[in-house]
Amino acid sequence: MPVGLSVHNIETLEQMQKKKNTTNNNVDNSYRSAEDLAEAAEIVSSLQPQPPFYKRLYTKWISIYTKHSFLILVICAILLAYAYPPLGAEYLQPQITATWIAVIFIFILAGMGIKTEEFAKAFQRIYFNIFVQLYNFGIVSGIVYGFSRFMVWTTALPQSLADGMVICASLPITVNMVLVLTKASGGEEAR
Repeated sequence: MPVGLSVHNIETLEQMQKKKNTTNNNVDNSYRSAEDLAEAAEIVSSLQPQPPFYKRLYTKWISIYTKHSFLILVICAILLAYAYPPLGAEYLQPQITATWIAVIFIFILAGMGIKTEEFAKAFQRIYFNIFVQLYNFGIVSGIVYGFSRFMVWTTALPQSLADGMVICASLPITVNMVLVLTKASGGEEAR
C-alpha cells in the first residue's frame, strides 16, 4: 500500500476501475469520456497529502503581505510609535533623520527605480506637464485665494484661517510622499 493512501481511497479506486471496465469494455483507454477524466482528477487530488496547517497559514500570510506590504508596514510603524514614543522622538534624532537623511534616501531610491525611457516619455508630454503645474499652482491657488478673501470680507472666516487656506492651497504635497504613493500605486514616477 503506497504511503498516504487509505483503505477507503483504495476501495474507491477499485470501484471506479470496475465501473470503467464494465461500461467501457470495448473502448480503448485513449477514448475516455470527460466525466471519467474529471472523476479521476478529483480522486488523484484527494489522494495527494495536504500540507500541514502551519505551512498553509504561512503561504496565506506571505500572499497577503506581498499584496499589502506598504499598508502593513505603515500600521506597524504607527503601532510601534504608539507603544514606545521615545524611540522616534529622542533616539532616532528626527530633526536630522526625518528632515535630511530620509529625504535623501527616498530621492536616491526613487531615482534608481526610474528608467531613462520614462524621462524621455515625460519630456515628450512637456505641454501636458506644464498645464498640470499651472493648473495646480495657478488656477487652484487663485480660486482658493479669491474664496478666502470673500469669506474674510463677509466675516465668515477669521483672517488667520483664510491665510492658512491660501498657504495650504499654494503648497504642493511633499515630494517624498508623492514618490512613495506613486510607486505604491504603480504610477509613472517620471511624469
